[in-house]
Amino acid sequence: MNTFDQPRAWSVPGDLDSSKLEAFRPLDAALTDWNGGGSGTAAATDSKEHIYHRAMIASIRSEMGKLSQLLSIPYVVFLTDRAGIILELVYSSPVTREEMEQAELRPGVSLGREQAGMNAVSLAMETEGIAVVRGAEHSDRAFRNWNCVCAPLQDHDTVYGYVDISFDIAEPVEFAVPFVQQIAENMLEKWMERNPEMQQYRLDSTLMEYKLTAREQDVARLWLLEKSALHIANDLGISEGTVRNMLKSIYSKMRVNDRFQFVKRLTP
Repeated sequence: MNTFDQPRAWSVPGDLDSSKLEAFRPLDAALTDWNGGGSGTAAATDSKEHIYHRAMIASIRSEMGKLSQLLSIPYVVFLTDRAGIILELVYSSPVTREEMEQAELRPGVSLGREQAGMNAVSLAMETEGIAVVRGAEHSDRAFRNWNCVCAPLQDHDTVYGYVDISFDIAEPVEFAVPFVQQIAENMLEKWMERNPEMQQYRLDSTLMEYKLTAREQDVARLWLLEKSALHIANDLGISEGTVRNMLKSIYSKMRVNDRFQFVKRLTP
């Protein structure tokens, strides 16, 4: 039995019961108004969200730069935040870009259920898993000639956003399911674990959790980089004795006894 003979690991609109399905058809007259979901940067409302989004955008650009050569068909990749608002689009060609622009699909537009009805992103948000929506199953006519597959960017119980690949209705969806799943997994690994801004954010957050003072945080960052107490003193313009006193305070607050334990506490 091959992979596609096995029970599928994705959701389709027909999996929803009638009451849930009806919720995807709130306002028929509004289904062509893609501007109702948000404006520009509304998806990122605080510094934490901005950091997440910048890392996600950098990651999807990197991923598709590497993977685009594997796709010989026209496609559009949508990256959204956890509310379904588009953060970035990656196009296979100027033709697909023009088609999306004509449909007014751009960053800041919502693909959520309330604004856009049924699509792969809104279905993935509802089912909390991979979703497939084909052609006429879409609420909006802009997608009627496209098949779409969406996977959540999920780490444990936290969803950070969604990645969707849309392609011609004549193409089978089966190839796209493992493809978009792999993109999502690669993005999580790279933007959560390797992105410098995310690494800095996690470090800053951890240091604040331990209630280190601003100066103690400065010392801790340099100590993490394996700088000596003398080097840190020269860098910060304080005495070596002051640095060592601060390290004692840092160790006490973090409940560690030596540099090895200190580094281990601050690294994933």
